[in-house]
Amino acid sequence: MGVPHFLVIPYPVLGHVNPLIQLSQILAKHGCKITFLNTEFSHKRLKTTGAGLDNLKGSKMRFVTLPDGLSPEDERTDQKKVALSIKANMPSMLPKLIQDVNDSDVNNKITCIIVTMSQCWALKVGRHLGLKGALLWPASATSLALCDSIPSLTHDGIIDSSGLPIKKEEIQLSPNMPMIHPENFPWRGKDELHFSLHVQEMQTIKIAEWWLCNSTYDLEPEAFSISPRIVAIGPLMASDDSTRSSYWEEDTTCLEWLDQQLPQSVVYVSFGSMAVMDPNHFKELALGLDFIDKPFLWVVRPSNDHKMSNAYPDEFHGSKGKIVGWAPQKKILNHPAIACFISHCGWNSTIEGVCGGVPFLCWPLVKDQFVNKSYICDVWKVGVELDKDENGLISKEEIRKKIEQLIGDEGIKARSLKLKELTLNNIAEGGHSSKNLKSFISWAE
Repeated sequence: MGVPHFLVIPYPVLGHVNPLIQLSQILAKHGCKITFLNTEFSHKRLKTTGAGLDNLKGSKMRFVTLPDGLSPEDERTDQKKVALSIKANMPSMLPKLIQDVNDSDVNNKITCIIVTMSQCWALKVGRHLGLKGALLWPASATSLALCDSIPSLTHDGIIDSSGLPIKKEEIQLSPNMPMIHPENFPWRGKDELHFSLHVQEMQTIKIAEWWLCNSTYDLEPEAFSISPRIVAIGPLMASDDSTRSSYWEEDTTCLEWLDQQLPQSVVYVSFGSMAVMDPNHFKELALGLDFIDKPFLWVVRPSNDHKMSNAYPDEFHGSKGKIVGWAPQKKILNHPAIACFISHCGWNSTIEGVCGGVPFLCWPLVKDQFVNKSYICDVWKVGVELDKDENGLISKEEIRKKIEQLIGDEGIKARSLKLKELTLNNIAEGGHSSKNLKSFISWAE
């Protein structure tokens, strides 16, 4: 048999594109062929920043595109609109694309499709064409186990048919898992249509024989026990950080700036590629960073979105810090100058922070970030949470207090380094995730 040839199709947001690029790079190193399918709009944005894609153009990897069905002027911040347009337009075009790819390499035709959530329609197309199918879930195994449990959560009267909580107290999916409030389920805050699309998607992903997860068995053992179909292949840490794709130009001057700082002195702040921060919280964060007697590195994404017009308060000096539009996060989290990571607890950031051995200051905003925060603070004990005051505000005083508490906690520092070692062992030769990946490649041939 020839080597597996994977057609990989991420949903066009960075939190899906990046893990799939990392997985593709790892598969390519194992000798597999990769055809990477972006939407035209997403691909163009990735190319204009020059980030990642050019470094990936090796013999084993090629990029192809299909239109998402929206016009260039359409606003793509509405994810429901993007998902529905993709679903209405791309399925009919995919068979021809597969045929064209196969015609161009007759001896090495596509054998397997890997998708992320919201692109599961491609698994149906693939099945009609006799191709194998797999899912790469870009969040935690726990959030996938929760989504897989929607029928039983509905049956047990914990949520209603729209995904909204009926019960107002915390639940445990399994005895050794963190307590989770139904308000903080991964589909939190979605409307009824979005939830019904989510439920349909969970039905469609059952076509995928493998549910690959960027996690490790040690990080969330119970989640893997609840849903045996979920397979740990993380942490997806391709050795070369230049493969990280971005919709914004990375400001690498921050690495030179970090080189000038003392070891474990810098507070790193980033809320990922999609999180939108309330303007009042943005102001408190700015003042809180000014308040502390430490240098800080703060990622504030460039935005044309009026909802994200971040206004720095007049009294903000920022003289001890460096503010950048976008940054090479993995390199930063592995830099000796970093003391802690103020994070929204998105799963990619969580895994990268764990692999950097960095203590977390947790500020979850939406969806699965609350579950991830529970793991960081309550299960792994490598971070602390910022608490809101009686007005629902995280104040500058709270930010200063928790940073000082976190940086002074030797126990958290020690556990962070131990967790880093434990997590990275999974991708060493003979490690748990490493073995799982080899089994997956053998199956896909």
